[in-house]
Amino acid sequence: MINDTPRYNWRRRGFLVRLALLTVLLLIVAACGPEAPQATDLRPTAIRQAVVVRPSPSDAARPRPLDVTPIPASTVVPGNTQVSEPAPSDDPRAQGAPDAPITVVEFSDFQCPFCASFAREVRPLIEERYVRTGKVRLVYRDFPLMSIHPGALLAAHIANCAGEQGAFWQMHARIFEGMTQREWSSGDANDFRTFLRYAEELELDASKVQRCVESNRYGAQIQEDILAGQQAGIRSTPSFLINGQLLVGAQPFEVWEQIFERILNTPKP
Repeated sequence: MINDTPRYNWRRRGFLVRLALLTVLLLIVAACGPEAPQATDLRPTAIRQAVVVRPSPSDAARPRPLDVTPIPASTVVPGNTQVSEPAPSDDPRAQGAPDAPITVVEFSDFQCPFCASFAREVRPLIEERYVRTGKVRLVYRDFPLMSIHPGALLAAHIANCAGEQGAFWQMHARIFEGMTQREWSSGDANDFRTFLRYAEELELDASKVQRCVESNRYGAQIQEDILAGQQAGIRSTPSFLINGQLLVGAQPFEVWEQIFERILNTPKP
């Protein structure tokens, strides 16, 4: 276990400048589409409504117009729409068998309270009953809403860098715990030190995490995640693609169970 916290070198302020520039770049990229993530997407009345939509190929190719009006949940029909290449078997952000009949791609924001609620209350049940039994593969993708969550981008970098030491999911849980306890919020140098302390708690090489983040190693990957989400019509977090079908909001486990069982019990054509 690491005993000495890596001292933040103020002469490396250039990292924070680069991170800020990346934030601006990602915001510009998001705003270039028909719609960009907006704060209204995070209203409880919109995010808690179950929305299950099977997009047509043309819909999957571009973001849908923003519409926060609740849409009645439709019957889940197995689909196979893909917005990106399937996650490789060694993807540190994936859990479950690569050949599982159901793949869930989660688009999440580390500073979103509804994402934290899903991670704390629902994900463990899905893991226990469906992932460990080979029925579901969970894949995580970053969708930081930087305009309203200034610390989400730095948190995404930290989690991905922790993944290089086999601890993506441990850091994922610790970051959400810290967010809930208001241990970080703005993505500044103080938050960076807090995240490095998390690395120490998890017995990681915090110096390697620091260097990884400062090098902006995962900037392109995060940008790709955002673009993939936009192409799938993602407008709020958490949002999920279940075999290519869109589910919006931190739904209770009962909703997930119903969807999974319907897919598993539907005869293949």
